[in-house]
Amino acid sequence: MKLRIGTRGSQLALWQARHIAGRLARLGVETEIEIIRTTGDRITDVPLARVGSKGLFTKEIEEALLEGRIDLAVHSLKDLPVELPAGLALAAVPERESPFDAVVGRRLEELPAGARVGTSSLRRAAQLRRLRPDLVIEDIRGNLDTRLRKLDEGRYDAILLASAGLTRLGWKERIAEVLPPEKMCPAVGQGALAVETRAEPDAALSVCAQLDDAAARCAVEAERALLQALGGGCQVPLGAYAELAEGRLRLRAVVADPSNGEVFETVREGSAEAPQELGRETALALLEAGARRIIVAVNPHALPLAGHKVVVTRAPRQAGGLSARLRALGAEVIELPLIDFEPLDFPPPDWISYDWAVFTSANGVEFFFRRVEPKPGPRLCAIGPATAAALRRFGLEPELVPGEYVAESVVQAFAQLGIAGRRVLLPRAAEARDVIPGELRRLGATVDVVPVYRTVVPEGLEQKAREMFSLLQPDWVTLTSSSTVRHLLAVVPRELLEGVRLASIGPVTSRTAREAGLGIAVEAERYTVEGLAEAMADWARAHASDKAH
Repeated sequence: MKLRIGTRGSQLALWQARHIAGRLARLGVETEIEIIRTTGDRITDVPLARVGSKGLFTKEIEEALLEGRIDLAVHSLKDLPVELPAGLALAAVPERESPFDAVVGRRLEELPAGARVGTSSLRRAAQLRRLRPDLVIEDIRGNLDTRLRKLDEGRYDAILLASAGLTRLGWKERIAEVLPPEKMCPAVGQGALAVETRAEPDAALSVCAQLDDAAARCAVEAERALLQALGGGCQVPLGAYAELAEGRLRLRAVVADPSNGEVFETVREGSAEAPQELGRETALALLEAGARRIIVAVNPHALPLAGHKVVVTRAPRQAGGLSARLRALGAEVIELPLIDFEPLDFPPPDWISYDWAVFTSANGVEFFFRRVEPKPGPRLCAIGPATAAALRRFGLEPELVPGEYVAESVVQAFAQLGIAGRRVLLPRAAEARDVIPGELRRLGATVDVVPVYRTVVPEGLEQKAREMFSLLQPDWVTLTSSSTVRHLLAVVPRELLEGVRLASIGPVTSRTAREAGLGIAVEAERYTVEGLAEAMADWARAHASDKAH
């Protein structure tokens, strides 16, 4: 096998590409390197934050990857946008070099007042102002060797650089001081490499995945989730550093004001099994601490839902995930649970006698296993990732999760597998649609439906809802099930919904709303709370000028 590696042409980029080529050679893979000039390479006289474009150093390389001119790309991970183009995948994050920043020239404490320090990073500049407000911070662009030459020519008294690049190119002895994250929190993904390939099925993806380092991947996933939740891009003066310690993941994050050095900082810990969740939680903590003001001032598009009042209608114990995502996008969230859940009494079925068990909600999983021991038995189908996660919390691994999270996709998946003659157990809500049992029976299966819970209207909802809609005048209402649609109309007069945009989690919920005469402003492309929040953010970005007026 011979693979073509795409890379930028700088000394550091070529070192990185050759390093990955060497790793692949040890796997018996032959490679050749192709240099591709990017937009960031062509724009050398404008500060990166002012350019403000995602993918400055990756766009042209990714285009070559999609067109098949190269088989893989090697990037500095901090240059790679958190959202990859459709058809591409982050195949590997190899072992990470030191992520910390370094001072070249003289130590910070040795610099006199008024000394000139060069950096092209808003993040570094903002944190440096906190450490040494008496220094003069000036922009510096160019490759590593160019920046070092400018320092040697006396244009600066010191410059700030990533220690990883200096180490990789053999210039470690030039480092005067490495700044710990407590002083200078590094950039998201700094010190890590990204090996990008086409998505499955792709031979390069399978080969390059062998270069992945679990600890590095875990850390950068937390950092990148934080960046995504705060709007992403080099315009946001954000620092993040995650590290694994004794099986736990610790994430330090900083948002700093580049104008005066004001810093909002937090350190949080979470499970190494859920790095993205930790990143999103940390982003929310920063926003609640006051970082929202800095982010919006630096990049008005980073928090697209800033200024939007959003009603979250999920049950109290399920509202947190959606509320957190919306707050991370800048929204003012108002929680108004339109539904709650009540367990039903049911005789425990003979679990091990079934060939398949199909779960269509996380609630179904929870209420079923309150009465049934979660042990190996039938093969498991989960309608979507949240339901799959609920099964895993009980130590059970779903074998089937359809690509689209609706009943019709479950039926289609079983039609392809073949279900005739099989016994299927379906624990679900009492008022659920009959699509799955009806269609599986038509395909020849024996289906036992077990209602394990029902949805109910919370007490005192009508008065609370009327007061809230009259006084707060929300901009949005989120609808996450057909039940939320029906309960909304039962307690809120239609005149109070005029001018309020409705956001639907998927086509079934949208159909219920439209049949009731309601218009849907946005519908999630991915039928999850993440997809719902993304759809609302996309709408807000597209209509930003309308909101401003």
